[in-house]
Amino acid sequence: MDDLSPQLRQQLNLPERVNGAAIESVRPASPAEEAGLAPGDVILEVNRHPVASAEKFASEVHASPAGKDILLLVWSNGGASYRVLHPAQNSDNGM
Repeated sequence: MDDLSPQLRQQLNLPERVNGAAIESVRPASPAEEAGLAPGDVILEVNRHPVASAEKFASEVHASPAGKDILLLVWSNGGASYRVLHPAQNSDNGM
């Protein structure tokens, strides 16, 4: 995860109104990949809580009960959509 610096915002061609944490990479066969997340996507919300930084994203995910689905609002390809992350049962929220 990366905070949205001016350089990253320009690289991803993000409008000023988009705030969140950018995805740098996604592990193959991970819950994130299964949810359709990809590098360059921006996480706007976790369980309907706004995410303003990578640190806030991490704290929201870790605050979620282990093994419970996580609802993400994601900016991808010029629009926002909800994705459901199904964490792995044997790891800390599958991240």
